[in-house]
Amino acid sequence: METDDLENLTPEESEALDWVISLQEEGDDPTIRQKFNSWLHATTENTRAWAKVSRVYGGIGETKPAFEDTWRPALSNVTPSMPFASVGKVASRRTVRRRRFYGVTAVAASVAVGWLIVGSDVRLCLQADQVTGVGQLRTVSLPDGSTVTLAPRSAIAFTSDAHSRTVRLLQGEAWFDVRHSAEQPFHVVAHDLDVMDVGTRFDVQEAERETDVSVESGAVKVTSFNPPPISEELVAGQTVAISARHGVRRGNVDPTMIAGWRDGVLTVQNRTISDVVEAIRPWHRGLLILRGRALGARRVTGVYDLQHPQAAIKALADAYRIKITRISPWLVILSDS
Repeated sequence: METDDLENLTPEESEALDWVISLQEEGDDPTIRQKFNSWLHATTENTRAWAKVSRVYGGIGETKPAFEDTWRPALSNVTPSMPFASVGKVASRRTVRRRRFYGVTAVAASVAVGWLIVGSDVRLCLQADQVTGVGQLRTVSLPDGSTVTLAPRSAIAFTSDAHSRTVRLLQGEAWFDVRHSAEQPFHVVAHDLDVMDVGTRFDVQEAERETDVSVESGAVKVTSFNPPPISEELVAGQTVAISARHGVRRGNVDPTMIAGWRDGVLTVQNRTISDVVEAIRPWHRGLLILRGRALGARRVTGVYDLQHPQAAIKALADAYRIKITRISPWLVILSDS
């Protein structure tokens, strides 16, 4: 179960995550436990949803999945063909191993966390020339003399021939300082967008819902021939965000503030809380979950220290009255207070 799985929940899984929070805070209250039991046994979908969410809870370092003694009997009634029917056996074996071999399982837990966080990054290694991990920055010198600085959890692949140079942004965000050549244009490809350099420094971010391009100096041309077609020319201080459906959002920004993540700083002005959380995630070693669309859509302005993501999360929460629930050091949930 990866981060995306926790952000695209079924109604039952969303309720299960709410119960994780309630049980964490009030698990000793008999009334809460009784209500939880009633919900858990109401439908098979509820039981499976709890097992799925609880598997993440149990797989990131806790001694066992949350309230395993309560949901395990109900889970045994789920037919083997159903998803997660074998979670009980796997979790039980994991618990035994933790108790007997604590030192070994500490390493295993770290591996599990890494898998949950990077997920598809493993297969990126087969495609990418450069990959960064959580909280890691890397500056790469390309054969043509251009440089690329990768943000955390980012990946690129580079190809060139006599007629062009192309960097594919496979994941994350990167800042480009391009050595211009009219005979060999420099292109950055992200999703279905092509960003062509016209002698410039610029930033490209491939996010889940949109691709952002910001120009620090010089100019770029952003195009896509998929319908509806896009053709945008940007100069220093201009930005454009293009959604998966080719909706276009233009903006202006102080060029010196572009790609501030290179210094571990996130500066936002009138951006959504969802945008801020998305920017913090690559720096956070664990699952960072934002609950509620209304909360995610709220607009915020501020400066956040990405090198200390826990402090950044607290600063965001304190300023905008967001509730922080820490299920473990590796699972943090943000919700309305």
